[in-house]
Amino acid sequence: MSMSKKVSVVILIYMVEEYVEKCIKSVCNQTFNELEIILAVRRGEDHSFEICERCAAGDTRIKIVDRQGKTRGQGRNEGMRVATGDYILFVDGDDWMEPTMIERLVSSIEEYQADAAICGDIYENEDDQKGGVKHIAALPKVFNRESFYRELLTRKTFGVEVWNKLYRFSKIKDIAFGDEQAEDRFWSNQVFERLDVFTYVPSAEFHYVIRGNSGSRKPHVMESSMQADCILVENIKKHGYLMQEASYYLFCSCYAAVYAALHFDYFSFDSCETTYETMKNLWKDVVRYPGARKQDKVKALLTGLGFHPLIWFVRTSIRLMPAGLFDETEEK
Repeated sequence: MSMSKKVSVVILIYMVEEYVEKCIKSVCNQTFNELEIILAVRRGEDHSFEICERCAAGDTRIKIVDRQGKTRGQGRNEGMRVATGDYILFVDGDDWMEPTMIERLVSSIEEYQADAAICGDIYENEDDQKGGVKHIAALPKVFNRESFYRELLTRKTFGVEVWNKLYRFSKIKDIAFGDEQAEDRFWSNQVFERLDVFTYVPSAEFHYVIRGNSGSRKPHVMESSMQADCILVENIKKHGYLMQEASYYLFCSCYAAVYAALHFDYFSFDSCETTYETMKNLWKDVVRYPGARKQDKVKALLTGLGFHPLIWFVRTSIRLMPAGLFDETEEK
């Protein structure tokens, strides 16, 4: 592997003072040394910025981009604007990585002359002491776009998220992040259509931390994610393959958005009308798809009959406790 290659790591930081030093140190302590570490910091009512300044004073590879007033998408764009690496990696300031992550991803992407490399990950709940849930699979090492999409649609190993992927920067540097909620999912849809060869490293190298006040499962984010999934499915189907798989993926995404709206007491038939229409258009595909789970086929059948089982179950029995839709640490 050529050590002349440089990796730019863009870390998005806002109100994460309890986590950010661990995140930054996990990047600084990589076995791969040719790094450019860009801290895209938005100042908040905590000490995250001061922690970043302290870390930067001890490592000349660190650059701080003060993105005051800018959204998450704009923050990532600011990171790309100053990046000079051959490869680029995006991280959120409350997550962290194993010391070998970047070296393994670079080795894989160079060995197979790929456009992007993906590693396994661990989902960690901050209140759970059991070590988290690993997502690793014994997959083929190299994917073309169709086989990559096929694995993506299973939801078993990797998804559209940016944080467990290393990208060849020259291929994607002109693709800007937008200002939507779940901005990385919309960005990924454009990127996947640009890339031809993907590699996979079957090792859990990235730690995704699920915080109690995280916004990623909240209804406004879930709804935006579902909208991004609609674009993903359109992109896949226009190639003329994976029709049933894509329909099943989108049906499950719609279901997840409705579930989140119910859980956070955000549900109304008017707000979910478009989601329901999408589900109704897909229910037959789900029922006919041999790879669909039995419970999802039941949901699809009931959707086709004009009502949704989860609504009636929640409304007539256990009434889930609502939670706040926004909090002070959630970034737009």
